[in-house]
Amino acid sequence: MANLRMLNAMPTEIETEEVVKMEDVPDLDPKSQAKLKAFVPKAYCRHRSWGVGQIAQKDDALGAFLINFRTKKGHSMEFGYAAESLKHLPDDHFEARILREPDVMRAMARDEVPELMKLAVESLGKESTVVRLEEAMVPHLFPAEGWKKFWEAAKRAMKKDLRFVIPGKRQDPIQYLESAPDKKAGGLEELQEAVGSKRVMEALEKLQKARNAGELKSVAEEAFRLVDAAAQKIPRSQISQVAELALARAEYAASAGMPVAIGAVLQGILPVEPNRMAVVIEALPAGKMPRFAELACQQLGERWTELFFALLPRASGRLMDAITARFKKGNRLAELEGALDRLLRERQTHPDLIVWLCRNRTGELARLANPALFLTALNVLEKEQLSDSSRGSRLRDLLLEDKELIRDLLAPSSPEEVRDVTRSALASTAFEELDKRSLIGALVKLYPQVGSMVAGENRTTVVEAPIVSWESLEKRKSELEEITTKKIPANSKEIGVARSYGDLKENHEFKAAKEMQAVLMRRKAELEAMIVSAQGTDFSGVKGDEVAIGTVVEYQSADGGEKKTVTILGAWDSDPERGILSYQTAVAQALVRRKVGDSAELPSEKGPKTAVVIRSIRPFHR
Repeated sequence: MANLRMLNAMPTEIETEEVVKMEDVPDLDPKSQAKLKAFVPKAYCRHRSWGVGQIAQKDDALGAFLINFRTKKGHSMEFGYAAESLKHLPDDHFEARILREPDVMRAMARDEVPELMKLAVESLGKESTVVRLEEAMVPHLFPAEGWKKFWEAAKRAMKKDLRFVIPGKRQDPIQYLESAPDKKAGGLEELQEAVGSKRVMEALEKLQKARNAGELKSVAEEAFRLVDAAAQKIPRSQISQVAELALARAEYAASAGMPVAIGAVLQGILPVEPNRMAVVIEALPAGKMPRFAELACQQLGERWTELFFALLPRASGRLMDAITARFKKGNRLAELEGALDRLLRERQTHPDLIVWLCRNRTGELARLANPALFLTALNVLEKEQLSDSSRGSRLRDLLLEDKELIRDLLAPSSPEEVRDVTRSALASTAFEELDKRSLIGALVKLYPQVGSMVAGENRTTVVEAPIVSWESLEKRKSELEEITTKKIPANSKEIGVARSYGDLKENHEFKAAKEMQAVLMRRKAELEAMIVSAQGTDFSGVKGDEVAIGTVVEYQSADGGEKKTVTILGAWDSDPERGILSYQTAVAQALVRRKVGDSAELPSEKGPKTAVVIRSIRPFHR
């Protein structure tokens, strides 16, 4: 207790200018002893979890330091753990200065960007990646929303100074050279000596920095020859590297004031079939996808639309910006809208595409902002739930946090469509229970008429045990078996392996495995509940005298126009492309209990209801 009182009495702020020498600490290895000698009062340090701190006190009696971290003032840390987990920072270190003089450093971030980046890169050394730089500066120099603007300015500043070497990948460190490369020699000679596509692209970029447009043009023939030679050595299994070289070649041509083109040699290597070209583009780094896609249009000619249609299902936001701009330039936005509409109906979309459509719901493609987009978002999230990625997290956050989104998507909805959306949200497995309640609450607030569904008053629609085909029931059982016997045991092994890495607070593998465990256990519980409550059927015994579950219905528009045939089956049997509808859909509900000759009004995704007449009804047979 005496030692505890002593520790509590220790100051949390530096109270002395005296520099205390760090004596050897018993029971520590020589390496740790040497490391701790730098940890004297007022020295700076960094911890993986708590960030930058300053040593306030050393207590030999307790064998511990008292450290002031930003969020943990007066934190006690034993000598042994300090040696293991702390990194000493020199007084002039970038992060130490941010802690000591934040106002001065904020002024540098505003007025002296090149000097700030030099200090940061030299201080961080091999750690000077984009991610690490952002971590060090946000929110200490500016808020999170200011990072993008600062980083763009920082990149422009660094590109003007040849001593900075900016890598192509975010995970690679930025370098600061002691001296700038020779403006005349540093470029072509390095390109001539470069081996491998990566080195060739780096040398090509250096050449562009070192010379003006006229000089670049004068050596362009040799530069292009070297690029072509490098491309010809790349295995066809790594053809995306050829695409990167083609992009680098084109950007060099632009810098030299020459026509931008892929070049005959590279054209002969890259695929000419749009679908194959799409595969190549999807293998590129995200930042290069839009730039190369635009370049590829030159090679494909009139078939450029096929390329962009092939890219749509997995398009990122930046790629969608480029695709939309291209179709707009060609006055062909209607074609793009039609292709996206088909993808949404088929539920063949990537979470990033849904996010882009939602965020651009008032732009050129505003007609796609409808209930179908909301339903597709739920479907996509449910598919992503069992994957080992977090691709759906941005979409999930958007649905929960954008307070205007639901209102905008459902603005053109009929009451039947609102009920469909509510029903789907209630049945969705894509959200935690609290998040689902928040989503449902937003729906009820906008459309009070669905409150009875949520409260369980309309039990035949919402809580009644679903009628399903034996085939769909077996699929759910197979999924449950796979989760129980394969995925959960495999996940348990992953957790065990990840736990062995130690330091669970910073162990990303452990966190990811635990998150997947929660997803799997939640899905297991959902499947068990679904299977127990479901009523299986083979649809036999259906008479066909009226529309019911297990019937094939032919109807015709009331004005004598087009005829259409649909099959109404169980809750889990929906396949719109084959004309198979779940009996729970709004269209099916509008038809059930009708007889031949009866009229019905079918809801439409866009516009008013469609009046139809029932022409025939027959039992469904496998």
